[in-house]
Amino acid sequence: MALNALDWLACSSFIFVLGVIGHHLRQQNRTHSLPPGPPQKPLIGNYLDVPKAEPWKTFSQWGKLYGDLVYVEVLGNKLLILNDMESMRELLEKRSQKYSDRPSFVMAKYMGIENNLSFAPYGPDWRRGRKLVHGNVNQEAVQKYHSLQENVAARFLRDLVEYPSEVMKHLHMATAQIIASITYGFSIDTPSNAYFDEFAETERIVLKSVVPGAYLVDMIPLLWYLPSWVPFNSIQRTAERGRQRVSDIVHHPMEQVEQDMKQGASSASFVSDHLRESGSDKVIRQQLPWVAWSIYEAGNDTTSGTMLVFMHAMACFPEVQTRMREEIHRVVGTDRLPSFDDRGRLPYINAAIKEVYRWKPNTPFGAPRKLQDADVYRGYHIPKGTTVMPNIWLLSRDQDSGIDPEAFSPERFLDTHVKKTAIDPYSYAFGFGRRMCPGRFLADNSVFMLVTSIVATMRISKPKDSHGMEKPFDPPYIPEGLASFPYPFEVDIEPVSDKAVAVVKGRATSID
Repeated sequence: MALNALDWLACSSFIFVLGVIGHHLRQQNRTHSLPPGPPQKPLIGNYLDVPKAEPWKTFSQWGKLYGDLVYVEVLGNKLLILNDMESMRELLEKRSQKYSDRPSFVMAKYMGIENNLSFAPYGPDWRRGRKLVHGNVNQEAVQKYHSLQENVAARFLRDLVEYPSEVMKHLHMATAQIIASITYGFSIDTPSNAYFDEFAETERIVLKSVVPGAYLVDMIPLLWYLPSWVPFNSIQRTAERGRQRVSDIVHHPMEQVEQDMKQGASSASFVSDHLRESGSDKVIRQQLPWVAWSIYEAGNDTTSGTMLVFMHAMACFPEVQTRMREEIHRVVGTDRLPSFDDRGRLPYINAAIKEVYRWKPNTPFGAPRKLQDADVYRGYHIPKGTTVMPNIWLLSRDQDSGIDPEAFSPERFLDTHVKKTAIDPYSYAFGFGRRMCPGRFLADNSVFMLVTSIVATMRISKPKDSHGMEKPFDPPYIPEGLASFPYPFEVDIEPVSDKAVAVVKGRATSID
């Protein structure tokens, strides 16, 4: 009888221990489970679920189903989509040591695009390049470019007065001129228009090559080793064309700057200043062409894309354009063009610029990160090597202000108009943590100067036909890739008055 009691006690203890162990294992498994996401298919995972066009909208819908963290796999590649500001700040800022790397793509790596600071792996080379950039474009340093930006804006307005039908060309040329002058010290169209066209074409190659899934070889790296004679295999030919294009645009402007310096004809610029300071430092001289290209590529793409969105918004929302102009004329007057000294007294203009960043975000996914070491967040296991993508587009759709997210309304950022303002786009439009855009102050200054100058002197409206009737107006946006801004489109633009024309011509003449 006593033996049976001991047996029962031992058995009960064993069952209890097993229960404790099982509970612990269940808790551990729950702690280390992957974040939720759509069901995966064998081998291909969610390959068929992820659309190429506007994937940020699909990911936002998944957020409603699965939560703020959505995990998918595409042909073995792990992706984590962040759908809320809290997770973006926690992972991309507070845990930036783990989340500051970039995913590597076969095509981009071969083309040399991973030498660009925006897409370079996190490490010593990136930190050294970032340090070179920071000293020239931090919040204090960019003030020395104010006069350049004001001058370019004045010439841009004169071009609009003289050739209004070429507004898209003038706009792209103005944004390129600012960043080319700062980076290389020469006019983008003085030697020839070749630089302008080459930079634009290279940007298109770059933006495609750093998107997960843009090339099948990035999903299945073994395809790189297919012989070139295999039918329909253009992988290596595409890579070689891209590599040559990137190499040319990186090194040709540098060669021109060095030649101008030898002839004593070079202007002060990021490149010429560092060439003089670096002396015989081979490491800096080897990295400098890539850093310079990084500055130009990032700065021009961001500014020109933002200005295209601005033009689109002004044509669609003339009442906002009118309120912006009224504030400028009230604060600045009509006898001169706006300057940077006026910015602190233009709250509606500043709110309108925020609205440009929010209404149609240039980078709906920011730029993807790669997790360097496995991590645990909110009880979920995030595997090493996961590509992490912040859904910027979803942040831009917040309804905190009570104003329709699809409306272009600067009032959503003014506490004098709403009880609670919308999420400030400056908190997400230029990235997060260590990979935040170092040129954000320079880009924002260019946007401010171009926006205020245009609104002060020009009236933008939807295009009209020969009978004065409005044409259908719905500019198509780039639907895939890291960037989303309109393709060049038609708008009507005209001076607001004869006095505005006189002011523009007088200002432009004074700097010629």
